[in-house]
Formats: sequence, C-alpha cells, structure tokens
Amino acid sequence: MVYRAIMLWVLLALGAVVGQVPAAAAVAANPVAAYPVTPAVTPAVTAAASVVCIPLRIGYIDQHRPPYWMGEGEQVPEPPGAAVDLMRDAARAAGFGCAPTLVRLPPARLRVALANGDIDMSPLGEMPTYPAGIALPRDKQGNIDLDRAMHNTLVVLVRAKDKLSANTDPMQFFKSKTLGVALGQSYTARLREAGLHIDDGGRDLDRNIEKLRLGRVDGVVAAAVAPSHLQRMLDRYQGAIVQLPQPLINTRVWLAFNETYYRAHRAQVEALWTWLDVNRGRLGYTLEKYRKKP
Repeated sequence: MVYRAIMLWVLLALGAVVGQVPAAAAVAANPVAAYPVTPAVTPAVTAAASVVCIPLRIGYIDQHRPPYWMGEGEQVPEPPGAAVDLMRDAARAAGFGCAPTLVRLPPARLRVALANGDIDMSPLGEMPTYPAGIALPRDKQGNIDLDRAMHNTLVVLVRAKDKLSANTDPMQFFKSKTLGVALGQSYTARLREAGLHIDDGGRDLDRNIEKLRLGRVDGVVAAAVAPSHLQRMLDRYQGAIVQLPQPLINTRVWLAFNETYYRAHRAQVEALWTWLDVNRGRLGYTLEKYRKKP
C-alpha cells in the first residue's frame, strides 16, 4: 500500500492524471462540471485523483460594490457577489478539487499580494505594463490572450434633465466635464490618459449616482455586463437617470495568477482560463441571483 501511494503521487507530480480540456460545446453544455480525467487512467487512480485538493487562494477587494462584490472588510458574506460566484465556478470547472479560499484585501494591496504569492489568483484589468511575478493567459504567439478574459463594456449614466443628445460621444463630452468612477477601478488611468476629467472618490455605483443627482459630477461610469440588470437599476430612478446610447470604452479583466503558482499547477490554471473563454456570458447569469426589484 505504501508503494502504491508513492507511485500515485509520482504520477500526479508528472501530470499523468491531469484531465484533458473538453471541447467548447461540452463545456457549454455543463459549464460548472469538473474537467474529466484522461480515459487511459485506471479506475483506481481515477478514484484517488478525484479527492486531490489543490488549494487556491482567491484575492479580491474588501469593499461592498454590489452586485459584483458583497460585504465590507475581511469577512466573506454568503452570497459573496456575482464576480465571486463566477470565480468559484471557474475554479470548480478547472479541476482544483476543492473550494477556493476567499481573501479580501484593500484594492491597493491586491497586485502586490499576488506578485508576492500571498494570494494565488486575483482579477486584473488591462494595464500598460504588468507587474513581474504575475501570470496571464498567452496565445500561441506568446502575447496576452485577449479572448480568455472577462469582456466588459463601460457606459455613462447622466441626468435626464440635462437632455444630452443621443449622439453624444462620451469620450469627447467628458473632456470638459466631470465623470464619476468608482474608487480603485483599473481603467481609471486609461480614462485620464484619454483626457477625461475623473472623480474617483466614490466607493460604488450607488454613491456615484447620488453625486450625479446632487450635481457634483456630470456623468457616472457603469458596467453593462448584463444590460437587463443595468436597466432594472435605472428603473429605480424613475427616468431621472438615463444611459447614453454610445459606449465609453470596452475593457477586459483577466483572472491573473501568481507566476510560481501557475508553474506548479499549469494544467488547472490553463483549464480555468479556457473555461472563461467558453463561458464568457456566465457573469450575466450569476447576476440574476442579486437582482434588485425597482
């Protein structure tokens, strides 16, 4: 028995029992199912491999920004938020074998914690350059893979009484106005570089909309991950707050890993990134759990 146990761990270390990534259609049919074990593996090894747990520490912000991140501080509420649900689904599908540990940190600490290995995975938005020690999905040419990311469209909310034209280009209009952005967003630097005047002192969308209603900002950036969810939120303001038809920018957010962790668990990490590509619309699905009635 001791010899067989040793041989099993050798096989695991060599990747001999790592599951194959299924075809896109198979994953789409069952998006949260764990990736299957290679058929050539014997039943005994398959049963043993199924109980292997690869610890995964997921870091994300410690601020209440519904519906994506719920709760304040270190405590993780249940449900934790739509974005957290998505990350847990991805980890389950990729074959880590156990539930990840959720670690909440201030936004400014997340990238440092990821590069230092204090956490294993964290969402990371588009940046001009990326810190050393962090692994992102790569395509066959070695470039950052633009498909294996969470794609997002940013829109601008304005006051209906301002009667802005439907043809208003927010990227041009807000170069002479003030645009409210939630604190700590990765795309804030990109908007400032484009010449927009940004107020990023508000903690979340609700606070920024209140600033908009009080006239302290002229528009507010919102994510249009699920248009129906955004519309239901606007319905609460009974027509006083409306969305400009023309989007502001399109952005991407990757689930970035600590580089050392990636090298140790490459098969599972690659499977997670591929699952995100196949299930790119799933965040909109998880949002329904957090739907607020007008």
